[in-house]
Amino acid sequence: MKKNFVLALSLLAASISQAQDGANSKGQVFGKIFETGTEAQKDSLVKTIVADAKVATNEDDLQLYYNFLNYRKLATEAEAVQARAIKLHPKGKIARSKEISKFYDLEDLKDKEKLYNSILKKYPMDKFPNDGIVYDYVTAALARQLVKEGKKEQGLKLLDNMQEKFWRAQGYIPVAEELLKGGDTTAALPLVQKSIEDALFFINGTDQSNKAKFAAVGYPGYVQTYAAVLLARGQYKEALDYLEQARKIVPDRTKDFAPGYAKALQQVGRDLEAFNQYTTLYKDGQFGYEKPLEELYLKLNKGQRTGFDGYIDGLKAELNDDIKNHLAQIITEKETPSFKLRNLKGEIVDSKSLLGKVVVLDFWATWCGPCIRSFPGMQKAVTKYEKDPDVVFLFVDTWERDEDYEKKVNEFIDKNKYTFNVLFDDKKNDDEIAPKFGIKGIPAKFVIDKKVKPVSS
Repeated sequence: MKKNFVLALSLLAASISQAQDGANSKGQVFGKIFETGTEAQKDSLVKTIVADAKVATNEDDLQLYYNFLNYRKLATEAEAVQARAIKLHPKGKIARSKEISKFYDLEDLKDKEKLYNSILKKYPMDKFPNDGIVYDYVTAALARQLVKEGKKEQGLKLLDNMQEKFWRAQGYIPVAEELLKGGDTTAALPLVQKSIEDALFFINGTDQSNKAKFAAVGYPGYVQTYAAVLLARGQYKEALDYLEQARKIVPDRTKDFAPGYAKALQQVGRDLEAFNQYTTLYKDGQFGYEKPLEELYLKLNKGQRTGFDGYIDGLKAELNDDIKNHLAQIITEKETPSFKLRNLKGEIVDSKSLLGKVVVLDFWATWCGPCIRSFPGMQKAVTKYEKDPDVVFLFVDTWERDEDYEKKVNEFIDKNKYTFNVLFDDKKNDDEIAPKFGIKGIPAKFVIDKKVKPVSS
């Protein structure tokens, strides 16, 4: 143990002397130890952090210590660091973060407005030039609630405070969705357009940073939202032009545009192309498009329905074959990572309690379009097996982007009346499990056999 403690001290000393940004250098060293070190090394580093946190005065260092102690679920030690940091820096980042966290616990709009204005006064944005995203989170949340409660002009004006070009679409789109619920396309469309423009700025630029990639990934969803509004307005040609341009810009995401693209093609009379698009959707398991498929089949065959049922049966058979082939390729025999995650009711779900059951894991997020589109089908599967004690479905919410993600997830599940057992993969009760499963992107679905045993992480 003594040797490991010395190692931790040596690494800490080395980190202090590294590069320009001491806190970031320390963070890299700490992260490496917590990621690849032994438990003894991790424990030793925690002791080093706790000791240094009692004498350190630099706020960036204290913030780093606070973050890592929270990561290790050492709440008492983390709170002690936070209290000391606030005492030393009453108008600093940590004090500001504590105030902002109170904002998300408030329900009443007036209380939120009052605290928001207080935060801006006590911790003005210009004093924290590199923290735009921190203010954007809370600004977007307040703007959305203002619009939701009928204060449209005030909410829209507040959005002008958004600073981070790579992220601000995450504030625009939820507000646009609130406006669209009320049928206000006039106010909603400019927000969607701004989101598209921001995404294109990064798609067409040379920036390859994570921020740029984050901004670009939302582009297909923004285009779909915009096209859906145009289609609802009967502006079919405009919607088609928009979608065709988007398909050229991100050709690897053409499937994402298929529903709107098929409808636009059908409405402008490009029947065969529309039929082929609906066929592709149907072959992917989206059976809700059988009606437009039938309409186009009749139109293309001069009113003759002969052969249509056989055509549909053939698509279903092809889908089944594709699923079987896919499963044959991905089935593996290995132990799965263990986990303890909190569900919507606040209960802890321990993977060890699932031994002897077939477990379906569905990793998803509220911002993930393909995830959401799969849910009606997943609900059918959940309903089919709801009385089978040997089959368990778990919907693991991961990689959420919003501060108030728990509330957003609850609202989404309630609104759609899904009977899902949702787990939060957010480090509050366990390390994130998505990386343990080797997940690089979502949606990601796993079916765990009865015989598979979870291994300790």
